[in-house]
Amino acid sequence: MLPRDSRSTPHDRRVRRKAGLALVERLEDRMVLSFSTLGFSLPNLIVNGEAGPRAAWGGTLDVSAYLQNIGSSTITEPFAQAPGAQSSADALDSTITVIATPKRNSLAHAVEIGTIQAPPLTQNSLEQLAASFTLPARPPGFAGGGGKFFVRFEVNTSYLSRPVPVLITSQALPEIRAIALFTPPTMQPGDTIAPVIQVENLGTASTQDQGPLQVALVASVTPTFTLGSSIVAEYTITNIPGVSRTPTRGDYKTFAKQVVTPPSNVVTIDGAPVTLPTAPATYYLGVVVDPSGTFRQLSLPANPFALSRPVGPPINNLPPAGVVGSANVGVFPTPPAGQLIGNG
Repeated sequence: MLPRDSRSTPHDRRVRRKAGLALVERLEDRMVLSFSTLGFSLPNLIVNGEAGPRAAWGGTLDVSAYLQNIGSSTITEPFAQAPGAQSSADALDSTITVIATPKRNSLAHAVEIGTIQAPPLTQNSLEQLAASFTLPARPPGFAGGGGKFFVRFEVNTSYLSRPVPVLITSQALPEIRAIALFTPPTMQPGDTIAPVIQVENLGTASTQDQGPLQVALVASVTPTFTLGSSIVAEYTITNIPGVSRTPTRGDYKTFAKQVVTPPSNVVTIDGAPVTLPTAPATYYLGVVVDPSGTFRQLSLPANPFALSRPVGPPINNLPPAGVVGSANVGVFPTPPAGQLIGNG
């Protein structure tokens, strides 16, 4: 039997008795050792995890489970002396059950989302496992769009993880936003630039369900996308998975900006060199996602003309920064050893 958490309150214990199952808080800072009748250490598995921060009933949800064997052999094991022999503290194959609950601290109305098969795990080791599940239609007792449910991970019916909140959207649809535009800090009309654009899907469905997505680099005389705007370049994105396919920690709206490697729901466009309009003398350059407005989304931005940058006015006696000629692809000369270079 797992030890009672000394930090639990009487309310917590009442909730556990009502649910009929022990709710076990995270055991990151505990070392719980089990022993066999012969005195040898046994495996001790704990599990925690993450889930996509938004999802829709009937849609897809990805999870990431962290399975740890905190069992440790601290005494001599006569049956594990031979090279390659398994320790009694090593764990065999195990099953992680992924559960959804309508409330944070109760297992009432809990439903099983699916299971993850885990490989053998040696003592004092950790395994990360990922899985993708199709959620059921809204189960009894669960909230609809605008509410939330909680995901828990259970290993071998002996350890239950802390709850992971998941926000519920009304439909499985994408929500696409331009989150970054990299250009030269100063631009003037007629410059040739190579823009880099990042687009994120904050929704609960992949964009490929509605076809290829168009993203436009737009010049506009005002900081909005109007009839007088001009598309400078247009890019096609085959697919951006929804944030429901990206298990995260923290605020899903800002998570992608906090990591070096963009998560799966972010696409980076490395634009080829493109020449900006030569007139008017001043205007704005920005990004418009789905300029034709054909995609159904969970919500639309108040201003589709995102991340606008000023262009101009022209700098006196400075021509536009364009591509002149072709790049030098020759090998840079290497002087003989000992020969001075530069101003030496």
